[in-house]
Amino acid sequence: MEWVDEADEHDAKLVHHALVLQPNEPSGPAFIAYWMRILSDALAAPSRWASLGIDIQARQSPADNQGFMRAAFRNAQRKRCKDMGHYLLRGDAFTCLAGPDVKASLREQQRWLFEQYQALKDAIRAPEVSPLFQRVNAIRPLRVDAAAAFNWFDLQIGQDGFGRLADDDEALLEGTAANPVELLRDLLPGGAGTMPLLQELGAALIAYTPPTFETICCRITEGIEQGQRALFYDISCPQLPDEGTTVVNDRVHRAATRLVQQIAPAQGGFPGLAIRLDLQKDGTWRHDMQLLARAA
Repeated sequence: MEWVDEADEHDAKLVHHALVLQPNEPSGPAFIAYWMRILSDALAAPSRWASLGIDIQARQSPADNQGFMRAAFRNAQRKRCKDMGHYLLRGDAFTCLAGPDVKASLREQQRWLFEQYQALKDAIRAPEVSPLFQRVNAIRPLRVDAAAAFNWFDLQIGQDGFGRLADDDEALLEGTAANPVELLRDLLPGGAGTMPLLQELGAALIAYTPPTFETICCRITEGIEQGQRALFYDISCPQLPDEGTTVVNDRVHRAATRLVQQIAPAQGGFPGLAIRLDLQKDGTWRHDMQLLARAA
């Protein structure tokens, strides 16, 4: 394994740190090296962070790129610290191929996610990592939030269990046969496969917009640009009406494109979409989606 520095594609001054594993290299030792880098940087910049957020982007099909774990320091508003890059851990271990049954695949991916998170929790108890973790907690307790299928939860690093999961994530993890979230997924335009795509778009919008946006409104419409199918965006915050934008980054555009293709594969079939994200008091985000009415 080796560490590689990668420049951010939009900010040349921002550097991300990627720990890249060799093909079929085990993830256990890598988790230890991953923690040591993150905790060492936390000690070097104690005033710049308030917590840590971790998510996993799995390789779900043979055509996908290598999967990865991603960590980012957050400020007091639980937004990514703009001057601190991501910490990426890439390897074959982050592969969870999706099957033909969407619901079964979602449950399997949720269980797989928690296996990775448990391995990450176990790694912090390693003799070379534990002293660093204790030094960081002497500055302030390090809260680590992790992304499940639908919501974020407290990873409770240093403790045996996980923090409380949102009801939809808990039901998915337990494999409850009939729960409101599954019924909702079946009613979504595009079917059950729409839900994870909608969640990824929400996460991309949260990461892209300024930390001051506690309500994110995004309208996506379809049109033609240079003879090709194109998407157009209008992102705003009701509390900050002068800080909206019609420009998005690559992550938001990729997520929106996948979602639109799921809802309406054919050009001209997408009526438009309105998404609203509201930051809750516990740091989670409430997601609302509505298809726009077509013009008469």
